[in-house]
Amino acid sequence: MGGHSRSVIGALDGIRDAIRAASHSGGIHYQQLAQGPLEKVLAFNDDDHIVLKNFPGDPAKGDFPYFSSHGTLTDLYGNHLPGSKVETAFPLTVPPDQLNDLLYSWPPEQPQPYDAPPVDGKNTTPPGPSKQFYDFGDGSSIVTVGPSLPKIVRTKGGGAQFWVSSIGVISQGSGKYAGAHGLSSYVGSAFFKKWPATLPQQLPILIAGFDVKVAIFVKLVLKQDQG
Repeated sequence: MGGHSRSVIGALDGIRDAIRAASHSGGIHYQQLAQGPLEKVLAFNDDDHIVLKNFPGDPAKGDFPYFSSHGTLTDLYGNHLPGSKVETAFPLTVPPDQLNDLLYSWPPEQPQPYDAPPVDGKNTTPPGPSKQFYDFGDGSSIVTVGPSLPKIVRTKGGGAQFWVSSIGVISQGSGKYAGAHGLSSYVGSAFFKKWPATLPQQLPILIAGFDVKVAIFVKLVLKQDQG
């Protein structure tokens, strides 16, 4: 019986490993999440390095500081897409003395009922649009543009968790996505083990650059499927 049990367990382990290998084999297409026969759904991650540039700029002349990032794309399991890359730009169109309110202030609790007004959007106004370029490494790419909102929460031990979220509208594409229309959303995050108390102390960290992980979700219709 002992040998038989071990063989059954071994077979089950083999089935488990085969399923795991198949599910982790890569790919960014998730058609099971599509609504309708023509919608295409993409979900992927990117590993980015973000740098704050042009600080403080000259906002009175429309010359704003901005976050610039570069990285590579992966599937949801961390497998890199060969030849892929991502480039983004996020201008900070708020005065430096308003950055603390933007980054550290959170919306008030929302009143019930949750399926009807009123909605209090205080502290959720994006400081401006950002743009994203996703090159999938297969001759296809998309560019999105839309409002982005950063937030920071201080953590125990003197650190901080940083997030930035965006809603993007596809402005252009290449390869299979040339002429595609649709929307995207992403959330990126970074962790700072030690986060200074004031903006002048934080600036050297932001200017030196930091790593983020970003999850991206896209729903679109290809050009040939549009009416």
